Amino acid sequence: MDPWVYTREWLAESLVDQPVALIIDLGPNDYIPSEHEPDDVPCAQLQVMEDEVFLVRRSRIELGHLLLADYSTAAITLDKWYLQEHFDDCTDGYLFTKDRRLAAETCVTWFRDKQDPSEMIDIGCNYRFADQLVPADQTLF
Repeated sequence: MDPWVYTREWLAESLVDQPVALIIDLGPNDYIPSEHEPDDVPCAQLQVMEDEVFLVRRSRIELGHLLLADYSTAAITLDKWYLQEHFDDCTDGYLFTKDRRLAAETCVTWFRDKQDPSEMIDIGCNYRFADQLVPADQTLF
């Protein structure tokens, strides 16, 4: 199987039944951030929003973690690519979609198109889940 197809399918399946606020960071597996100057490195990030919507962000610098006021998608336009600089670290646009395959394809295509044709990017992945203040099985009083 084509490794890009495998990666796309794996990423799409990784988005099934995930909790709101989950962040999946993607980037070259061997990337080490430089303290002195940012590298031109392809990065992508998926974040689970409410109503089974995914926020996809693409960048040529390492992406930070958003501190969103809420995860509501009531005022969101789906499947529209945004290029304005709403997020300082998001250099190459973002999109909101309910289509997890489109979200996965957007990330995989970003890496495929940014790689050197003579070598394939080995994509690294990090899952970050939201912190809970009070675990569901405990009460305050």
